[in-house]
Amino acid sequence: METPVVDLWLCSLSDLDEGNDHVSRLKQKLTDDEVAKVERYRMSSSQIQALYVRNYLREVLSIYSDLTAEEWRFEYGEKGKPSLIAEQQYTTGLNFNISHSQEHLLIAVCQTKGQSLQLGVDIEHARSSTKITAIMKHYFSEFEINDLLELDEVSQRERFFDLWALKESYIKATGKGLATSLKSFSFDFSSLNQQTLPVYSSDLQPELHDGIIVHNGVGLDAAEQGDTSTDWQCSLGRLDNQFRFAVTLGGATLPMQLEMKCFPKSKLLG
Repeated sequence: METPVVDLWLCSLSDLDEGNDHVSRLKQKLTDDEVAKVERYRMSSSQIQALYVRNYLREVLSIYSDLTAEEWRFEYGEKGKPSLIAEQQYTTGLNFNISHSQEHLLIAVCQTKGQSLQLGVDIEHARSSTKITAIMKHYFSEFEINDLLELDEVSQRERFFDLWALKESYIKATGKGLATSLKSFSFDFSSLNQQTLPVYSSDLQPELHDGIIVHNGVGLDAAEQGDTSTDWQCSLGRLDNQFRFAVTLGGATLPMQLEMKCFPKSKLLG
């Protein structure tokens, strides 16, 4: 069994070219259904961002395959999780997930043949205005709240956004989304390891924390626990003081390896 490598592609959503010619060329790489979804956004800026997100994803996936950006086809799970259509997933072995926050888009890609994996990624902006006490009591498990209350006020806020990113990445990996109660699983930081994650073609050196343990089924009876037998791996990173990201991989028997790369906007129309 091969070591699962999860590539994290960091893409910029700032200073997007809204010129008609550029927008037209980007739309040509999408299916009619995708163009319709993009155009459903009311604000022009949201349409442009959605257009770039879909084009970034197509171009990144083509790095791993002979398929061109225009050839990729997607389907969506019961809760809206996107994936490749079965034929393309089988022939390429590609699993992916995406998340964006403000000017950052993060695309996670894992290519493994013959393994059924569950992949989720989230990037979060730590907002100083967020009322964390009310939110954590509503969405965090008793185990996580007790852990948080042992920290000072500054560390509590940092851990809050760490947990939020992890929870988002986990429910995206499972494909169940918010149908899963965020209180029904807990993250344990007692075995945390820290390292630096080099970013190819960039001066960024994000902090990376692994050794995070997810406890499934907290607060659930046996009939509701469902996938507690899955081997879940979770990692947490910080791009800088404002943005952090989390990756969850399910179903791999060997420890995942993370690599981060930048995908330049200039390649979108290359």
